[in-house]
This record gives sequence, C-alpha cells and structure tokens, in this order.
Amino acid sequence: MLSVTAVLLSVLLSALGQELVLEGCPSLDFPDDLVSQVVGAPVTLHCVDRVLQNNASIHWTLEDNPITPELGRREIVEGKLILKSAQHSDSGNYSCYLEGHKQRSLFLLLIDPLEEPVLSCHRKNFFSSIQCEWSPLKEPLPHTKAILLVTQSRKKPKTFQRPCHYLPGSQKFSCSFNLREDDNYFYLAMICVTNGAMRKSSKVYPLRGYDTLQPDPPVDITVTAIDRSPHRLKVTWKDPPSWNSTFYRLQFELRYWSEESKTYTIIQEKKHHQLIISDALIGTNHTVQMRAREEFNNGKWSEWSKEVMGTPWTETESSEVERKLVISTQVPTTPNNYSKKHSPEDPESISNTQPVPGSTHLSYTFLLSGGSLVLGMSLFIAIIMRYRKKSKLTTLKEGKPNMLPPHSLDQVPEKPQSTTVLVPLISPSVSASSSEPTNIPRHSGKDIENPQSLYDITNRDYFFPR
Repeated sequence: MLSVTAVLLSVLLSALGQELVLEGCPSLDFPDDLVSQVVGAPVTLHCVDRVLQNNASIHWTLEDNPITPELGRREIVEGKLILKSAQHSDSGNYSCYLEGHKQRSLFLLLIDPLEEPVLSCHRKNFFSSIQCEWSPLKEPLPHTKAILLVTQSRKKPKTFQRPCHYLPGSQKFSCSFNLREDDNYFYLAMICVTNGAMRKSSKVYPLRGYDTLQPDPPVDITVTAIDRSPHRLKVTWKDPPSWNSTFYRLQFELRYWSEESKTYTIIQEKKHHQLIISDALIGTNHTVQMRAREEFNNGKWSEWSKEVMGTPWTETESSEVERKLVISTQVPTTPNNYSKKHSPEDPESISNTQPVPGSTHLSYTFLLSGGSLVLGMSLFIAIIMRYRKKSKLTTLKEGKPNMLPPHSLDQVPEKPQSTTVLVPLISPSVSASSSEPTNIPRHSGKDIENPQSLYDITNRDYFFPR
C-alpha cells in the first residue's frame, strides 16, 4: 500500500512539474542576428535564404578575418558555414559575402550546458518570507535567467511565479514568497533556468509552511571553567537575532569534543540557555558547537555554529587563589594600610580582599566554624556556672538561720517561750564537781533568730561539751 502511494505521489509530482515547466519557464528574446548554441554541438550558419547556383562565389569572415574550410572541423557547403563541433573560440561576429557583397552578419554565442538546478526552501521564523535558493557549481553567464514556480495543492491548484536574482557575494540564485504564519498547506515549488540556448528545471520540491522553518544557529556562545571542578565546563548562549519571537521558542543541541578525541558527544537542552558539561578532561581544550530548532520539532535544525573553545579549571588556578587569600588576610588593618591596599585605583588589591565566588577553602571554613562553636560553648558554660553559683548562694542565704545581735557577757538572754520542747541531739554531760551553775546555757552566746528553734546544729557546744 505504501509503495503504491509513493508511486502515485511521484507521478503526481512529475506531472505537475512538467506542467509548470511547459507553462512557466521563461524564454529569452534574442535579436534575429544572434545565434546561441551549446558548446560541443554542431552549428550551421546560412548566408542567404534562397538556393544559390553552384558557381556562386561565397566567402565568410570571423571578426573580419577570412574563414577557410578545415577538414573535420568546419566547411562551406552551398553557401552555408558548418561547424561540426562548436567551441568557445568559435564565438564571435560572422559575416557572409556573395560575389564580394556583404549579405548577412550573425553573432554566434557558445554556451556551456546548463546544470540541473537543485532547489531548497526555508524561512528563519514564522513571520519571515520563504527563501528558495539554488547555488550553481559555476558562475552563470550574465544573461542567464531563473524563475520560481509555486503551485498550491488544493482542489483548484493555483500557480504563481516569482523572479530569482543571482547574488554574486553568496554565488546563488535567490527567490522568495510569503505565507501566513498559520499557513501549513502543501505546496509544490520548482526553479526554472534558461540561458537562451537551452532551459532546465529542478525537481519538484514539496513543502509545507511549518516544515520550511530553519532558524539561524545560536549566538554569543561562551565556554567557561567552573571553579574547583576539573571535569566541568559551563556553556551559555543566546537565541539568534533573526528568531524575533518570544511566543515561539527554540530547543538546542550541543556537541563537544576534546583536542585529543576523534569523536564528539551530543547534549540536548529544551528549556534553558545554559548547561554543564560534566565529563570534560582535566586541563584539556574542548571545542563546542551548537544548533537550534523549533521547540516542537517543526522544520529543520539550523546549521552548526562556529567553534568555541574552553578549558576546565586546573589546580594551578586554585593555588594562585589560595596564595592571594593568605596574603590578603596577613595585611594589617591600620588606616594607612587600608587606604593603600583598598584603593579603588588598584583592582588587583581589591580582588585579593574580595571573596572569590565558589572558591572558599574547606580548611579555612572549618577552622572559622570550629572557633565560633568553641567560643559559643564556653560562653554558655560560663553563664550556666554563674547562674548555678548564684542560685546556690541564694539558697544557702535563705536556709541559714540569722544570728541574734551580740549581748554583753553579764547579761543572760531571756529564754524564748515555746510550747514545743525540743530534745537536743546530744545531751550535755554535767560534771558533779562542776562549779558552774546549771541554768547557764552552754553555747557561744548567740541565740537563734527563729524562736521555735531552740538548738542550732552549727553550735559546737552540742557536739563538743566543755
């Protein structure tokens, strides 16, 4: 079934292409005295339109130089000049003389055979016109003409044509036509070329509006090293200026290889304008190229961008950064040194004192964090110890009985009145021979402030009687 469909389609395209060629290929209007022919073909030039007698005297000239018959190349038969295989050197102004009288002048133009045109069509965004191009292998003659024929495949096909212009700078014929942004109909295109002697047309080029999309490659591509990452490279880029749309977006494809590699790796990115190469070789130059395509795979990929080089981070750079960091931390911060080392006119000194993004050393960070932690813990422990000491002193102060004010030795303090009789922990032993009265208390003369506490365990007289 597929083969039958392909055959029918090819027949349809061939028929439509032949119809386009027959109806639309332009022809050059040359004057009557101009004869054009393809190089290598035979040429016959007539002197007069009537039949001449055998004894008539006829001779030909090329650029006023007499022409003599040459075996196998040219001859004069019945007044006609026959060139069996015309070459570029045979081009020029020919004159015919009958009985010494000039009868006719003709200009012979020898033209190289036309090559078959190869047509390609594309547009850079949804809003631009469709450009159809053909790049001939040889520079065409000045009078060569080309025209673009386009037919829309509907129930009632409509054919229109657009002129093509040769661009010497890019050495190609270029033609253009416009389609609406949402026009995705099926079209047939063909380019027809003629040089006066012959004409040739390209094969039928089928196209749709969306399929003709082919953006320009990305621009402003940068490849930079990532600090302290010897296997990584950061690649950034921008949309091509010709893709002047914020509604329609692009997807991207990146390929890269190292200077020692014979193959390349491809990475695709559909959302962002940057990506990371994570398997770069240490200290090796890498080449990067990019191309773009419409985000929903409409149309074709762009051409590859120009090559951009990049090298991953190396240890040498890290040592230099560390050395600058150490030097900057050893500079004394006196007013004179500060004004000298941090002067705005000295960018190198500023960079020495500024932290490099992503290049902070682990040991320096660890020491700084550890010192801060030890200092914080020391302050916390000191506060806790101070609080506990103060709390203990307060507790002892509140729990220790207050002492009564001292009395004179000849005064005996009045015994406190209490309804509760407390038994001393140790009964005082009284010697029978003691001459001291029994009603004299045996403590140091200091009474307890609390009236209910008759004895104080801090009194040594309880434990060590006299």
